[in-house]
Amino acid sequence: MQYELIAKRYIKPLMESCDEESLGNLSTLLSDVAVAYDNHKFINILNSSDVSANAKCQLILDMVAPANSSMVNNLVKLLAEHGRLPLIPVLASELKRSIASSKRMYKGRIYSNSVVDQASVDLIARDLGTKTGSTITLNYVASDFDGIRVEVDDLNVEINFSKSRLNAQLVEHILKAI
Repeated sequence: MQYELIAKRYIKPLMESCDEESLGNLSTLLSDVAVAYDNHKFINILNSSDVSANAKCQLILDMVAPANSSMVNNLVKLLAEHGRLPLIPVLASELKRSIASSKRMYKGRIYSNSVVDQASVDLIARDLGTKTGSTITLNYVASDFDGIRVEVDDLNVEINFSKSRLNAQLVEHILKAI
């Protein structure tokens, strides 16, 4: 959580100063660098006190050198100067999220214990997108939830239809009617 807050402080100026194409290229580049953070040996190098901060910075700069961008180089140097090179994977994911938010494109999930076909998933995504004025892509996730639950985290939307809750409400309604 702390890294996300720090990453947002770096992303805000990037979003304001770069055009859409540059942001897309930067997001791709940072995502490619973030893949290196999955390598245990790479993490050991970054966490090692035996390796100087300049050497760590140069390692990342060599990874982003094909971009030939002074902005990217300055970003890496700034992160290295403040000891925040481990922030790059979080920065990549937060930048993707910010770009998607500016385009009003969101990803979500549908949870259910019964199989939901792709046509139904697409229909739910389209209708929910119409209601929120955005483009939503949903993925089906099998779970043990008795009913159906739709979550779109970036929009803070959760729609829940539970069989047990429906039964409880039906029983309550019948008891009130008696």
